[in-house]
Amino acid sequence: MSSLRLFYHFLRTRYGLQFAHREALVAWQEQQLQRFFQSVLPRAPRYQGMRIMHLSDLPLMDKATIMADFAAHNTRGVTAEEAFAVALQAEQTRDFSPKLGDLTVGLSSGTSGNRGLFLVSPQEQARWAGILLARMLQTSELRRLFQPWRAPLKIAFFLRANSHLYTTLRKRRIDFQFYDLLQGLEVALPRLQRQQPDILVAPPSMLRLLAVAGLEKRLSVRPKRVISVAEVAEAADKRLIRQVFGVSPEQIYQATEGFLAYTCAHGGLHLNETFVYFEPQWLDPEQKRFQPIITDFTRDTQLIVRYQLNDVLRLADEPCSCGGAERTLAAIEGRTDEVLWLERVQSGRLEAIFPDHVRRMMALCGAGVREFSVVQREDGWQVALASDEPQAAARLVREQLVAFCEQRGLTMPDVRFEVWQPPIAGAKRRRVQCLLAKTPLASLG
Repeated sequence: MSSLRLFYHFLRTRYGLQFAHREALVAWQEQQLQRFFQSVLPRAPRYQGMRIMHLSDLPLMDKATIMADFAAHNTRGVTAEEAFAVALQAEQTRDFSPKLGDLTVGLSSGTSGNRGLFLVSPQEQARWAGILLARMLQTSELRRLFQPWRAPLKIAFFLRANSHLYTTLRKRRIDFQFYDLLQGLEVALPRLQRQQPDILVAPPSMLRLLAVAGLEKRLSVRPKRVISVAEVAEAADKRLIRQVFGVSPEQIYQATEGFLAYTCAHGGLHLNETFVYFEPQWLDPEQKRFQPIITDFTRDTQLIVRYQLNDVLRLADEPCSCGGAERTLAAIEGRTDEVLWLERVQSGRLEAIFPDHVRRMMALCGAGVREFSVVQREDGWQVALASDEPQAAARLVREQLVAFCEQRGLTMPDVRFEVWQPPIAGAKRRRVQCLLAKTPLASLG
């Protein structure tokens, strides 16, 4: 991968693509979409022969759509079988160096039960790395990169699988080290202690374990920045991270489908709208929560066009103090299959209970509930709790749920309590899950 190309995208993103107001950003997006329609889309079999003037002329897609005809949705004619062969070998051997020609191949984590593939070219790798560094590097860190007498910037990166995409960040002045989540905490601790990272990047569940290890004096690191990825960062996680590491955690919203949001220097979580177009599919009357439909107009290998994510995003009530034109999120709340449903007492209509509602109820139970999970099935809610006093904790949770239902006029669900079990190493934390066969969200799109 060309370092010059990476540097170009860094400079362009950091200093060139600055929008004084929302209208200028929207005009830029429209210009880029038209370029994308004319010069990129026709190169993929799925879009050849289509007359495209607006996004609405294009069909929605999701993971199942792409996997049903993988070759039709990329511009290299790569089949799913070819890509899976490379990706599965990497997964099984934990050697992530093999490529398919010059293409990086990876597997999504498959949180929803079906795993997807992604393809990235060297040019796209350089673009991604340049954009990410431009968005996330602070001025002091950037200055350090250009001071050869100082130690390299040290980044510790915890994820389930490594990739050429991530190791693109490893440069002479950046000590980027990948930590395999599947190897677990105990393997990582001595290596992390030796590295003493300046920037610690990990899912919130791993950040929590590292923070606990710090409290237990098994780990002594003091990163200048902590960045949460891959899972929902909850209030309790953030408090513990601040307590142990002395910094407030930031967020990167990076999915298989692209680099979607980032925390700015003022602490706002911004949609990466300079490079990705977001169509909100509203989930509430107030038009605060939405399921995003994204089009990444920078990608030209595996095309992401009107791709329906199953995440639930909540817009901030106020613009970010940085003055940027990109919209600001209050939170990435979870996934659409983490939205629970209860009937209204008077009408029988189903009302959405968003993951944030459940987390707030559990937080109100205090320190008596250390960990939890809630699964909605056809016959009720299955609530797992980690507590020194399980019966008292169950009583508190039931009281909070009764109060919540009474306040909103909802029918109280049947609740079964059990002992919480930690997820297996490398698995994403899922505290809330809906396993109903049919829900109102299932019919969207």
